[in-house]
Amino acid sequence: MFFIPGFLISIITFPGVIVHEIAHRFFADLAKIPVFKVCYFQLGNPAGYVIHGHTDDLKKSFLISIGPLIVNTLLCALICFTAVFPIMILDIQHTTLVYFILIWVGLSIGMHAFPSNQDMRNFVATVANSHQSGPILWAAKFFSGLLRLANILRFFWFDVIYALGVAAFLPWVMGYF
Repeated sequence: MFFIPGFLISIITFPGVIVHEIAHRFFADLAKIPVFKVCYFQLGNPAGYVIHGHTDDLKKSFLISIGPLIVNTLLCALICFTAVFPIMILDIQHTTLVYFILIWVGLSIGMHAFPSNQDMRNFVATVANSHQSGPILWAAKFFSGLLRLANILRFFWFDVIYALGVAAFLPWVMGYF
């Protein structure tokens, strides 16, 4: 397996890191949870972060935690579609730099769709502290486990595979793949 250090991937895919943090901030603002500090991009680990107030509301905590999964996935699909539409659907024979920039931005955003392990730990802690038990706690832990698995599989380029799948989804639905 070809290994590239995480900080280098973050530099190359910085638009995705920025949109990831914007998504957290957006859902915190939407939930009316105070945001204390935001770093949209930095060299190091983490590549970005949002520090916000605590909430015991499961819905708000869930949306803040998975905000990047929603926002980054949608933006990846839309931005990549705008690049492949002229090529695949309108059968344009020549491409310009704009197509490649759109693909890079779209895939970069898609690669950073998964919430971090810390995002999921925060959500599970909110569920546990809310004194919920049974199916709600199990569902939160199961969903958190799936996203942790996705983060582990990043070593095997799962984030790239996800972004490529999201990018291909709209053309596939329209019958062009």
